[in-house]
Amino acid sequence: MTRYRPSLIAAFAVFLIALVTGTVVSGADAVDGFKAASSYDDDIEKARDKQDDYEQQLDDLEAALEDTSAEIVAAARQLRKTEVKLPAAQAALDKAKEKVDQALVQQKLVADKLAAAEAQDQAISEQIAADEDRIVELQDIVAALARAQYQGVGDDEALSLVFGASTSQEFVDKFAEEHNASRVQTNALADVEEIAAVNRNRGVRQEAVREYIVELKAEADALVVRTTELREKAEAKKEALDRLVAKQTRIKAHLEEQKAKELERQKELERKQQQTRDQIKDLVKKKLKEEEEKRKAAEAAAAANGGSSSDGSSSGGGGSLTKGALAWPVPSHYITSSYGMRFHPILLYWRLHAGTDMRAYCGTPVYAAREGRVQWATYQLGLGNSVLIDHGYVGGKSLMSSYNHLTSFAVSGGQYVTQGQLVGYAGNTGTSAACHLHFEVYVNGDTVDPMTLVG
Repeated sequence: MTRYRPSLIAAFAVFLIALVTGTVVSGADAVDGFKAASSYDDDIEKARDKQDDYEQQLDDLEAALEDTSAEIVAAARQLRKTEVKLPAAQAALDKAKEKVDQALVQQKLVADKLAAAEAQDQAISEQIAADEDRIVELQDIVAALARAQYQGVGDDEALSLVFGASTSQEFVDKFAEEHNASRVQTNALADVEEIAAVNRNRGVRQEAVREYIVELKAEADALVVRTTELREKAEAKKEALDRLVAKQTRIKAHLEEQKAKELERQKELERKQQQTRDQIKDLVKKKLKEEEEKRKAAEAAAAANGGSSSDGSSSGGGGSLTKGALAWPVPSHYITSSYGMRFHPILLYWRLHAGTDMRAYCGTPVYAAREGRVQWATYQLGLGNSVLIDHGYVGGKSLMSSYNHLTSFAVSGGQYVTQGQLVGYAGNTGTSAACHLHFEVYVNGDTVDPMTLVG
């Protein structure tokens, strides 16, 4: 199942609020904080871990789908594959979206810096222009004073002429207390030099600002290209996710269509398998009847001879029904599915899994778990190629074991085998979903958990 997380939107909203309210100190801090708040790298890593566990998931799926039609198994496999891939695809999409959002934040920060730099450039230009006007004004005053002195006008009259000709009231106010034209002239020349020096410094600063503006514009252009690329990648990730979701939807619809048909097939299969288990019970009943007849005959013979009936023919049986009574039938001791009730993930009902599934790839040797006589080595519906071994009486009870889904046989019916003797090779016959050994054990004709006796 796919979940589209709202966490990225929420995180980005918080970030924008911080940006607007001024709690973000700088562009670099903002981006670093944004990355720290993201957990998508962790999500991707977790998704990869899930994919690494894919083999175990398939084991579980194959065990749950044993006895299911090949078409259903294939569809279920495809469904599981999409389910495994979805978290990684979702995390990849979230990561791609996060990168787009980070690029947009960077674009905004660069745009703000560019606007501030351009405003600073404009302000410097205005200051330089204003001061240049002031220099012209001061130069006019100095020239006027020089002309007045050249014409022989007294200091007071020169000041009067100059101040009378001035259009700047601020200048008049500033120099009204001066007592002679020469001092005014000296101060004006000093102001001109000072203003010119300031403007030269402003020019140098403005040049640096303009170089910075060029850099910012280049950075902004690069970010536009980068954001476009990231958006395209995010869109590709979204399309990939959408394809997975669509595929998952199609598979689910197909499985839903096949449910009714498969349920009917399961009923028929269970009926046939029950017939197989009834055969085993009949074998046990027959054995018990034969043993009872032997016992009665022995007692009758003993009574006729006037002796006791202690030939020990069949009542007990060697050993005991405890762990270790049976050996492992395959080299691997890895169990893919245990004995007990199992939930069918497609048909949604519980059923008994009457044996233990052991990992055994196709062609793996399968050995007799205990000495005994082969009752059959034949094909059984659902169980595929099956070997049934009668181990006789153990602890006073009938013990049998069966080896199912074999590729081929190494024994035949009626043959006596010893413990550890090759009986066949693991396979995928019958209604198995994958190569493995389905191992069943019967005590007095009823199935029991094999792992209570295997050891």
